[in-house]
Amino acid sequence: MSTPTELPTDPESVKKLEKEYSMEAKSEEKKLRSAFKDMHNHEKSEAKASKSVDKAEKAVRKLEKLELETVNSLHAITRKHDIAVADLHNAQAGLHTQRQQLEKHKQELSAARKYVDQVTKDKNDHDRERLDKLNQLHSSPPTQTGGPSAGTSGTSTGASQERT
Repeated sequence: MSTPTELPTDPESVKKLEKEYSMEAKSEEKKLRSAFKDMHNHEKSEAKASKSVDKAEKAVRKLEKLELETVNSLHAITRKHDIAVADLHNAQAGLHTQRQQLEKHKQELSAARKYVDQVTKDKNDHDRERLDKLNQLHSSPPTQTGGPSAGTSGTSTGASQERT
């Protein structure tokens, strides 16, 4: 090989290059599977956080109703009202925290999806490049040297290339 862009023609170099391409493809496939697994985990976390938000919202609505009922009977149960207000504030704080966590999970999921898209695009591009190179590698030698009989004689190939 006289230049780095030339493809090897000897069988040993071809096998080495094929093995290298195969290893690259396997590595990228593993990376893609890992990215999908990560995205799946983010999806599960987002779903769990969403359920927690729904549960917290339900708890807040229930506590708001209890607080309203308690206000109506304030004179008789002032102490009970104070407890309900405290519970409401705690539930609202919990809801706020859970909404923040939901937003964080949504952002992480979005980033994971973008990453999966990029890894998929890169893998497809690299697969295409490898296939093109392998097709070049396995294509008939006459297309590389320019003559129909040039592939049969190694010495005349070099001489004809030097004249052109």
